[in-house]
Amino acid sequence: MKDKKMFLIFHGRFPSEKAASLFAGKSAEAFAREGIDVTLIVPRRFGRIKSDPFEYFSLEKNFEIKYLPTIDLFSIPFLKRFAFRVSLIFCSFTPLGFVFGAGKVKDSIIYSNETLPLMFLSLFSKNCFYEMHDFPEKKKNFYKKLFFSVRGIIVHNRWKMENIKKEFGVPDSKLFYEPNAVELEQFDINLSKEEARGKLGLPHDKKIVVYTGHLYGWKGTDTLARSAKLLGDNILVYFVGGTSDDVSKYQDEFESKNTIFVGNRKHSEIPLWQKSADLLVIPNSAREPIGMFYTSPMKLFEYMASKTPILASLVPAIEELVDSSSAFFFEPDNEGDLKNKIELALEDETRESKSLSAYSKVLEFTWQKRARRITYFLNK
Repeated sequence: MKDKKMFLIFHGRFPSEKAASLFAGKSAEAFAREGIDVTLIVPRRFGRIKSDPFEYFSLEKNFEIKYLPTIDLFSIPFLKRFAFRVSLIFCSFTPLGFVFGAGKVKDSIIYSNETLPLMFLSLFSKNCFYEMHDFPEKKKNFYKKLFFSVRGIIVHNRWKMENIKKEFGVPDSKLFYEPNAVELEQFDINLSKEEARGKLGLPHDKKIVVYTGHLYGWKGTDTLARSAKLLGDNILVYFVGGTSDDVSKYQDEFESKNTIFVGNRKHSEIPLWQKSADLLVIPNSAREPIGMFYTSPMKLFEYMASKTPILASLVPAIEELVDSSSAFFFEPDNEGDLKNKIELALEDETRESKSLSAYSKVLEFTWQKRARRITYFLNK
């Protein structure tokens, strides 16, 4: 019998190819497994992915999804510049009506990474919790008011933890450190590298380097693309992910004989790509604070679960999760150093021991263990 109710509010398209959408689904599933009656509240927005979200993300049907009306202008080219603001306003206010209509506002947990709904709902509920995905560089007065209105703040990494205390004076008792996570069963698949390549139709006589995820500047994918052009013919670099527009842009600018842009793939296919690789790269840029300091990249946890060697940029956000015993490192935003480190990592005798060390670390970072620790914090 589930005796605790949670409204989990998410602003983005659901499902979508973005990590935030996966995060919302996995969080809802994991909290429900902890005995909480979860309703995931999302906007009814148009999206490229028409699949059932439970099937798309391989989720257990143990929580309810409530799609709320919104004005979706993203598909209208000349209105795109206003689309996010209009959608944000609707997605901030429509959850209020649903939560109040469902009753038991005071007794329910309100959990979200969305600031406006939490600010309003905190006027009526003392059980609002903010999962902080960004770090406020603007509107600091608004954020300070939010931080002291909610009951607790879940923070993804230690840099954010220290800086929220320093800049906003938030007490330790209100903060809970918990990085992102992975579903081990999905990424620790029982296939050899050769079997995974066979399923994907990849060559067996080449060294294969893989990046999975979006093609954003702060993720450093441009650095990886430039370094790929410097590699020999025996090394292929696959980029798995990205919108069709971003893929076209990268193909125009970076395509070479050993660089392949695969585009977006179903989430269920990603473990095959990671298993097929000789090396997985997470090339975060140091040019932007999000890549340098306050991300908690889900792909890193997926990489660790795959037992495939990892090469990562040397930035604090990644260093707090893996070290030289569990990953190779390169200087961020330096394609020459990345090229050299790819070649070295492909031949290094410590490859297997590093990947096994990474796997042993990620055993503590499953969605279920994450939800269990956060649930303990919610009930304090």
